[in-house]
Amino acid sequence: METHVRYLARSPIFETEKAFSTDYPVDHVEGARRTNHEVDDRPVTVSAIEDPSYWKLDVHGFCILHAETHLDPYKKKREVQDAYWYEIEAILHKHFPQYSRIEGFDLTLRKRGPEFPAISRGYRDEFEQPASMAHSDYSQGGGFLTLQYCFPGQDDYWKDRDFDMLKCVTIFLTGVHKRERKEPDQRANDDVWRPLTGPTDDWPLALCDYTTIDIEEDIRLNDAIRRDLVGEGSLLHYNKAHRWYYFKDQGVNDLLVFRNSDPHGKRARE
Repeated sequence: METHVRYLARSPIFETEKAFSTDYPVDHVEGARRTNHEVDDRPVTVSAIEDPSYWKLDVHGFCILHAETHLDPYKKKREVQDAYWYEIEAILHKHFPQYSRIEGFDLTLRKRGPEFPAISRGYRDEFEQPASMAHSDYSQGGGFLTLQYCFPGQDDYWKDRDFDMLKCVTIFLTGVHKRERKEPDQRANDDVWRPLTGPTDDWPLALCDYTTIDIEEDIRLNDAIRRDLVGEGSLLHYNKAHRWYYFKDQGVNDLLVFRNSDPHGKRARE
C-alpha cells in the first residue's frame, strides 16, 4: 500500500521547547497554542503482514494473536467493558503466562468521522478519531504518570515491580500487567488492538518495525495535555530506514499486541 505517514518535523523549535499537544480548544486563552508540532508528511510503503507468526513482541515491538472474543458493538461501553476486559485478560494470561496479574483501567471507543482526516483535531465527547501522527502513547516516564493517575496512592505497591500496559482498539483496553520481580527492575507498556466489527481496512493501524527505528535520533518526547491530566508520550521523526506494516482484513478475533515503552529503553517497543 502506497500512502503517507504523518511524522513530527525535525523543527528548530525543539531546541528551546519540549513538544506538546492538547485535545481541547484553547482559543479563549490569549496567546495560547494547542500544539507546537510541525507536520512532516512522508510517502511510505505500508506492507501487508503475510505471516502473523513471524512477528515477535520482544524483537519487532509487536506480535499478533488470534483468539475468540464476544463483544456487542451496539451496547453502551459501560454495559460491556467488564466482561470484555475479562476476555482480553484471559487471552493475555494464556499467551503471556509470566504475568501474575492483569488489571484493566481504561476503555475508549474510536470511530472515524466522515470529515476525518481533512479535519483531524478536536475533542469529541461521542468518540475519538484515529490517531493521525506516528506516535507511542507512553514514554518511559509517561507510563508512571498514567499509573499514578489511575491507581492513586499505590506508588509503593508498584515500586520495584515489573509490569506492562496494554490497550485494545477500536474499543481499546489499557491495563497493567504485573509479574513477580525476577531480574533488575524493568517496566514496559504493551497495547492490544482489535476492531469492533470486521474485517476492516478503513484507516487500519500501521505498525513500524522496531528494528528499523533509531531510538537516539528518531524519537521525540511529547507532553500530552488532557482535560484532567498531563501525560507524556513519544512522537516519531522521519527516517528512510523505517519499515511499516498493517494487518490486512483484520477481523474481530485478530489482536495486535505491541509494547509502548520500558523505563530503561532496552526492550523492543512500538
